[in-house]
Amino acid sequence: MVTQLPLDGIPAGKAGPSKVTIRLAREDEVETLRQIERSAAQAFKLIEAFSWLAVGEVQSAERHQEMIAQGTNFVAAADGDYPVGFLSAEVADGELHIEEISVDHLHQGFGIGRKLIRRAIDEAAARGLAAVTLTTFRTIPWNCPYYERLGFRTLDEADLSPRLDNLLALEAEHGLARDTRCAMRLTINE
Repeated sequence: MVTQLPLDGIPAGKAGPSKVTIRLAREDEVETLRQIERSAAQAFKLIEAFSWLAVGEVQSAERHQEMIAQGTNFVAAADGDYPVGFLSAEVADGELHIEEISVDHLHQGFGIGRKLIRRAIDEAAARGLAAVTLTTFRTIPWNCPYYERLGFRTLDEADLSPRLDNLLALEAEHGLARDTRCAMRLTINE
């Protein structure tokens, strides 16, 4: 299923793509998706405490391929079917967990991330899943506050499932201090 979505709410003074199509990622796009993630990470250069993320590792080609095989790796393709963003997710414990969402830095601010998240929510609903979950930074404006505006709820430590608690612990082992991170959930079916 391919969702055609015109971009709306484009910021003044920025000319984005005229149309973005959200579709499943293809195996021949894996390296492009990795480049998009590197590009998106450049936004972290603006935040001194997290600037190291701008040069950090990106999702592996193998992980992208696994999620393509599961039908849970979506691409935002601009005019000419050229990928400008992606959302990688996996089904776990009856929920769709967003592992990564990235939009190329030149295409940020045009609602592409919101359209990718909408597709993930629609996919979770179509699969009869209970929720969409993710982990993110608590205070970075394009992270937790952004997802809250889209309807996600920040989970307290007591509300964390074992899976999400383990993910936050694993992130901490990889340099993402637990006190800077949170898990979020958007309930779909209960």
